[in-house]
Amino acid sequence: MYIVVIGLGEVGRHLLGVFQAEGHDVVAVDNSADAIAYAEEHHDVASLEGYGASQEVLERAGVDRADLVVAVSDHDEVNLIAALAAKQLGAERVIARAQGNEWARWTEGIRYGLLGVDVVINPRVLVGQELGRVARSHGATDVMDLAQARVELVEIEMTSRMANKPLSKLTMPEDTLIAAYVRDDNLVVPGGADVLLPGDTIYLIGTPEAILGAEDLFSTKREARRVAIIGGGVVGQALARAVLPHGVHVTIIERDPEVAEKLAAEHGDITVVQGDGTDKTLLEEIEISTFDLVACVTHEDEVNLMAALISKRSGVSRTAAIVQRADYSPIYRELGIDIVLSPRTVAADQILRFARTDELHSLHQLAGGQAEVVELTAGSGCRAVGKPLRRMQLPKGALLAAISRRDQVIIPRGDDEVLPGDRVILMATKEARPSVQRLFRGRAR
Repeated sequence: MYIVVIGLGEVGRHLLGVFQAEGHDVVAVDNSADAIAYAEEHHDVASLEGYGASQEVLERAGVDRADLVVAVSDHDEVNLIAALAAKQLGAERVIARAQGNEWARWTEGIRYGLLGVDVVINPRVLVGQELGRVARSHGATDVMDLAQARVELVEIEMTSRMANKPLSKLTMPEDTLIAAYVRDDNLVVPGGADVLLPGDTIYLIGTPEAILGAEDLFSTKREARRVAIIGGGVVGQALARAVLPHGVHVTIIERDPEVAEKLAAEHGDITVVQGDGTDKTLLEEIEISTFDLVACVTHEDEVNLMAALISKRSGVSRTAAIVQRADYSPIYRELGIDIVLSPRTVAADQILRFARTDELHSLHQLAGGQAEVVELTAGSGCRAVGKPLRRMQLPKGALLAAISRRDQVIIPRGDDEVLPGDRVILMATKEARPSVQRLFRGRAR
């Protein structure tokens, strides 16, 4: 594909690397000479310095023949104008990031066709929604939607009686399975003889209705009934909207007096406290230790980290923090923060989901890229179609985790088959992924 990326911040640079690795022809556009120099030094892509919403710059970038234009600068209006202009100039598909308060309610995370733009993504709203799924889980540290929210992939820490047993001896709830585990920073796609140990990180996959029962096997925690949110911005409000319908008591701590006053006036069902989320005295006054989850979601990474650490040491069972620099996430976890999310990583993942071909719908990286969750359509005549799973000959390091067929979701067992047109979800190590895609690719006519 011919792809134009406008905006070379962390998201734009990440996308350049992925698109380049997949063999696409990429043009990088940014108004900063330093950003362009970085792109030229680290990526084998064409580059163009200039204002991304300028018709002249867009024409020079060749958007009229682009299969995809992605606008991810730090300015929402620039992104929307650039995407809309590129569409009118002839680009086949355009995607824009808009993450400010002004666009939060318009997008509710993802909006199709907004102002003529194919896809508008608000990653801050998406992070709030993901934290909402985590809050409703039984101890998960991450919850990913797959197959149009009909399947969930859950990351959870192993702390229970199910340790030291071969997987073949474990009785999992129907419509769930263990997709992978991580031990000593190494990810394994398991077989029946594998044994889970306390401290392992486990990836469970299943239908949303069944996944809570699977979580209960590996964790003693329950869904959050009291949630404290440090920061009343886009992420905090999206998280509140996600959990309030489930009867959760929500308290928001907001430092800005004007924002706090507005929140209190607009949300009578939320307790709003004006103050600093890193103030230990304030946290003691609201009895922070009685909350099931404290989510620290301000714009400042230092505030999020400190507030989460103070809450954790006060006795909160689960703490969450957002971090702008995704590469800092492992450090947060080493310090004891349970859930760490990056709006920029969420943005990149969502954009890649819409940048895929018709066969490959989405791809999520796990454990620092050691494995990928691939969601694709089984092509007509592919080698995987019409064979029972036990005879499919999946490569080592690969697992067929789910089959989505019309209104049905199947968590497959040995006798289940894949039919042409089925959407399948596979777990695959980086080494196994090419073989997996060949197995499910349709034959050329």
